[in-house]
Amino acid sequence: MSERSCNLEALPPSLAARFEPLPPDPDVEAFAAGRPHGALREGARRILRRVMSDFDADGLLGTCPMALLGERSWEALCGDKRGGRLLDVGAGSGDVTVHARSLFREIVTTETSGPMARRLRRRGFTCHRVDLAREPLPGGGKFDVVALLDVIDRCDRPRSLLKAAASLLAPDGRLLVSVPLPVRPHVDVGGHTVDPDEPITGSGETWEEALADLIDGTIEPAGLEVRRIARAPYLSIGASGLTALDAALLVCG
Repeated sequence: MSERSCNLEALPPSLAARFEPLPPDPDVEAFAAGRPHGALREGARRILRRVMSDFDADGLLGTCPMALLGERSWEALCGDKRGGRLLDVGAGSGDVTVHARSLFREIVTTETSGPMARRLRRRGFTCHRVDLAREPLPGGGKFDVVALLDVIDRCDRPRSLLKAAASLLAPDGRLLVSVPLPVRPHVDVGGHTVDPDEPITGSGETWEEALADLIDGTIEPAGLEVRRIARAPYLSIGASGLTALDAALLVCG
């Protein structure tokens, strides 16, 4: 079984009918062939991680780049919203966001990490340093697509964030949620991690069981309808090489 398919027989029929594999993605494949950062930057990263989160350290040093969706995957998931507005919540350094540029006329991002927000702005993105689970988006407005890519398992109020993100959708807008399964939620605080204030579901012995648990216990109670399900590797390159998490991608409305 490839990392983009799943065992449809292990899913409830209603979810199996909504699963549609993504096509091969040249941008993600090219990323997987990349090289790890060197010993000097890894040494600096280890020192910084004593006083700040992994995420902030990576933002300062440009280490541990990420890949999930290339241009072809963005097109497959959001092509019907071409020419619209995208809000990428918790966009990190923009490694995934950059591949959406050909699809949307305007891209806005948010980040709670100062170093990551600076990287986003250097890449030409509008970035608001806000936590949407607690405060409104400056400037307001509605978006054709709001993306929460590998965010709700790393924030302290994931259920509040889902509802806030959904409130920013234009009529017939799409909420694109990505979550590595099974879910292992935690929040980076300084040089350590803590449990989130709001728990989320997503447990199971298999990817399919975790997916059903996530949708039944977290996504649908947020008032969201899952319209499409896909699966993709969530990749990162660190000092020891390539690592991959097994992410679910949900297109919701």
